[in-house]
Amino acid sequence: MKSSSLFRPTSSALLLAVGLVFVLEVLFFTYWRNSLGPYWSPVLLYALSLALCLLVARTVLGYRFQWPRATAAVSPWPRLILPVGLTLVSWLITMPLVRKLIDQHAVSSILAKSDILPALQVYVTRFLGPGLVYQPITLGGYTFLPNYPPLQWLPFVPAQVLGLDYRAWAFGALLLALLVAYQWQLARLALPWGEWLLKGVLPVLVLHFTVLRNDSMFGLTVESLIVGYYCVLAATTLSAKPWLKALGLVLCLLSRFSLVLWVPLYGLLLLWENPRQGWRTAGLALAGVLLVLGPFLLHDPTIFFRAQLENLGIAEGEWQHIEPLAPVAGPIHLFNGVGFAPWFYDMAGTLTERITRLQITQFGLCIGLVALAGLLFWQVRHRFDPRLAALLSLKAYLATFYAFLIIPYTYLAFVSLFTSLFLVLLVSRQAPFLTPFGASRLEQPAVGEE
Repeated sequence: MKSSSLFRPTSSALLLAVGLVFVLEVLFFTYWRNSLGPYWSPVLLYALSLALCLLVARTVLGYRFQWPRATAAVSPWPRLILPVGLTLVSWLITMPLVRKLIDQHAVSSILAKSDILPALQVYVTRFLGPGLVYQPITLGGYTFLPNYPPLQWLPFVPAQVLGLDYRAWAFGALLLALLVAYQWQLARLALPWGEWLLKGVLPVLVLHFTVLRNDSMFGLTVESLIVGYYCVLAATTLSAKPWLKALGLVLCLLSRFSLVLWVPLYGLLLLWENPRQGWRTAGLALAGVLLVLGPFLLHDPTIFFRAQLENLGIAEGEWQHIEPLAPVAGPIHLFNGVGFAPWFYDMAGTLTERITRLQITQFGLCIGLVALAGLLFWQVRHRFDPRLAALLSLKAYLATFYAFLIIPYTYLAFVSLFTSLFLVLLVSRQAPFLTPFGASRLEQPAVGEE
């Protein structure tokens, strides 16, 4: 029989601190975004992201994570009824707003504001053609190399066949990811009903606030699909199944390259946790990447690298793009309150020098954060669960990467915000999913785990 003394008792002060930081992060991403101006708003937002990581790390220090065993009393299946209902509510209250945003930006005339949807249509049309997908694309008289990885456009092939709008399809994918990756994990944690209900409502509120305050994400882009991928990755860091961990990696690596610098740390954490399972995860992830990406690169293996070199020219264009009616005296996509680009924009030097300076800073900080996270884990490796370290370092890495992006589009930064939901899962008054290091494992394997 379980003894409650084995569970992690979390102080009220720590619970309140985590809750407050999370709420502030949500607000400064949505309703209060840029409220402190384009210089100090991103500083506070980044500080809140790191503070949340540190507070949650303090909560789980000395405890290992394990899924509670499914019993008649704590079976996750009855608890899935309400999450499905909450997901349906989220769709009912938010989808009309998404539909309104979609209607405001017709695909036929959207190229003047964004080339994302027209470019995606080119990828999908070529794939269904058939024809070579990865060859130069011409849109609006401008020719550029294709730089979207396969999983950024392949999911829209069914939408094209069914005649559905890509943006609505991507929003549905995010809802599905939140249901499977967040609500299902929450249902398995055997939390008290009150706490479980509160945490079940959080993604509904965060998603609704995001739609209300970030129309470009849902009207001009399909970023909700990418956010869904990262929700899957965050959830799979807590899994013991190699194929699930590999799935999270493949989804994110083949949709954006932003994760590359964090992957070595994740690999080392996996090997520390279980060398055999770690190598299996690495093998499955590598096989998945090669199977999906390989066929598209057979005719030109260097096209992705050359496409990334073109991004400097795109950045220079955005750094000079000033809207006459914008409320800020600077490029609108830099002075939006989510990135540090304004600090570098005002520095001395040519435009190229300032952009390069920010790129080097971003690279150095990401590498430094990964190294620091690895060193900190090594110092407390006998008192810190590597799965929890992976999730916390992922959140800190994403916050750093997107805060120092050369073009800090708001819709990109929301990847970091939604990752915070999975950190909040780990903070609980008693936390039946955390047991002290040195104590016997109460249940292995847990439901659905090896």
